[in-house]
Amino acid sequence: MAGENEKKAAWYLRVCVHAILATGALFFLLPLLWMMATSLKPLEETMKYPENAAEVFFGAGHRVVIGGQKYEVVLEREIKPTPAQPFFIVRPKEPFAAGELWLAFGADTWRKFQIFNQQELTQMNAEITPEMNVLADETNRFDPAAGLLTLRSGRKVPATVVRELKPDPQGDLLRLVREWRPEDTDTKDVGATDHEATRAWDVVPERDIEKTIRMIPENYPVALTRVGFVRSLINTLFVCVMCVAGSVVSSVLVAYGFAFLEFRARNLLFGLTVATMMIPFAITMIPVYLLYRELGWIGTFKPLWVTSWFGSAFFIFLLRQFFLGLPKDLLDAARIDGCTELEILWHVVVPLARPAIAMVALFTFLGTWKDFMGPLIYLNHPSQFTLSLSLQAFASEHGGTPWHLLMAASTVFSLPLVILFFATMKTFIKGIAMTGIKG
Repeated sequence: MAGENEKKAAWYLRVCVHAILATGALFFLLPLLWMMATSLKPLEETMKYPENAAEVFFGAGHRVVIGGQKYEVVLEREIKPTPAQPFFIVRPKEPFAAGELWLAFGADTWRKFQIFNQQELTQMNAEITPEMNVLADETNRFDPAAGLLTLRSGRKVPATVVRELKPDPQGDLLRLVREWRPEDTDTKDVGATDHEATRAWDVVPERDIEKTIRMIPENYPVALTRVGFVRSLINTLFVCVMCVAGSVVSSVLVAYGFAFLEFRARNLLFGLTVATMMIPFAITMIPVYLLYRELGWIGTFKPLWVTSWFGSAFFIFLLRQFFLGLPKDLLDAARIDGCTELEILWHVVVPLARPAIAMVALFTFLGTWKDFMGPLIYLNHPSQFTLSLSLQAFASEHGGTPWHLLMAASTVFSLPLVILFFATMKTFIKGIAMTGIKG
């Protein structure tokens, strides 16, 4: 009756409370939203300061007409000719390597570096044929009187003028633009499209450049391939399943013993078990590593899941508190019927404790899924890497981190946790609410 007679808060107070809660929820969602938005941007947009609110979550793209056809382009750089020193777009009279346009040494040197894949090497070494245009500037100098293009490599190539570039009559900046394609999401900085002479390109004033929003879903398959997602997912799921099974089985057994079995020094042993939570991981890390090394487990998955079968102090504490809230009359009735302790546990306690057990399983899965330190210490070969370790390896193996691909892989890594949490939220909240209620 008391509940029925209670008055609801004024509508404006409820609106204010809900607005505050919604604002807080949105604030905590911002990192996830930013990560998902970055995963759909081109690489050059990921670290650029946004010019407007739309560019915070959407990458800026550009379109321009080249040779009568509209292309998606990247803005390569500004072109600053002067009346005294104009630039030229020229056409060579004999073939030469694309690498000669921009490398200070021979293109063959790049073949010694393993950080470039064959596709990128082919792109950098593509042959420039007489029907292609070349920009003559401070790097690739052109002598109109002699008709010679002096490449950065030092070689001189005869060439004819296609167009002379002078300052824009209207005062606009001139920009060198080059065709962009979706597959460019897989390029590294040195092998990027701004150095590929075979793409459609031109020098245009800024007024002719159309700004657009560019979203690149191709980042996802490229990122998952580069990270080795399938292999890492299988490794992660294996460790998660073993850890969840171990934590649930061992923690339930031990918590049942501490809650319902009478034996000497029970409270002392329980206190020691809980006290182990106060020991920092940094203290036990080296001794445990040495123990696993003596067992020959380094370089295997065993250090990541075997210990979960020996119980977790935190989960034992939570389950014991939950078990203490169960009616003891049910257990006594089962004993009178002749049930053993294991039968009582399986047929009586476990069905009543499903919310708490589900919470233990969920916590274990989440912790194992995102665990980084364990795999970093004990796993040696890339074929064994879990998702968290594969992401770190992918970020560190490139001279410049490909943030668009890293964010795409991280989004795929995080989404299962978000989906799992919302799918089990009712069970999770019920387990939290009931844990610790003592009858």
